[in-house]
Amino acid sequence: MNLDPREIARYLGIRGKALDPQGAAWADQCQGELAQAVTPRHLGRRLPLTLFQGQSRDLDHHLRHCREGILYAVTLGPEADRLLRRWSAQSMAKAAVGQAVCAAWLDDLCAAYCATLEQDLAPGEYLTPPYSPGYGDWNLGAQPLVLDLLQAPKRLGLTLTAGGMLVPEKSVTALVGISDRKEEACGQKCMRCTKPDCPFRAGPAEVLREP
Repeated sequence: MNLDPREIARYLGIRGKALDPQGAAWADQCQGELAQAVTPRHLGRRLPLTLFQGQSRDLDHHLRHCREGILYAVTLGPEADRLLRRWSAQSMAKAAVGQAVCAAWLDDLCAAYCATLEQDLAPGEYLTPPYSPGYGDWNLGAQPLVLDLLQAPKRLGLTLTAGGMLVPEKSVTALVGISDRKEEACGQKCMRCTKPDCPFRAGPAEVLREP
C-alpha cells in the first residue's frame, strides 16, 4: 500500500492543502494496521449490457458505444470494518482519517484491477471509466442485481443491509463498458458524474450528455 496523501486529503474534504502533522501520523498508522490485517478480494464477470439497459439514462449514455461490459466488486473485507470500529473507539478524528484511507485504497485497488482487465482485451477494445450504482441516476436499488450477477454473497461474502448498504462497508461494485473507441478510455472516474458540487469530486465537472 502506497497511497497518495492528496487522495486521503480529498476524501477528508481538504483541497489544495496537505494533512496536518497529526492527520498525516494517523494516516500512516491506519495504513500500517490495514496492511497487517486486511487481504483485499475482488471478482468480475464479462456480460452483455442489455442486462442493465433502461435502468439509468446516465448509465445508458455512458455505455452508448458498448455492447458488453465487465461487472466487478472489490472489498477490503470485514477486517477493515473491525478496524474502523476500533479507531472510532479511540478517536473519532482518527476514524475519519481511517475512512479516508480506506476509500483511497479502494480507489487504487479498483484502478489496479481495471489495469489487469485491459491486458485481456482484444485488439481494438477499450474500457470506459467505471460506473457504480449511485452515480448519476443509476439508483442504488441496482445493487441486488449486481451482487446476484456476481454471486458476490457466496464468492466474496458481500451482502446488503436492509437499507441497501454494502457489507462489508469498505467495498465497491462497478461496471466498465468495453468500447471500440479509444477515446472512451480517456479521463478519470468522476468525468461523467452529474454531481459537480460533490465535495469528493476527483476533478472538474464535465458535460455528461452530448447535444
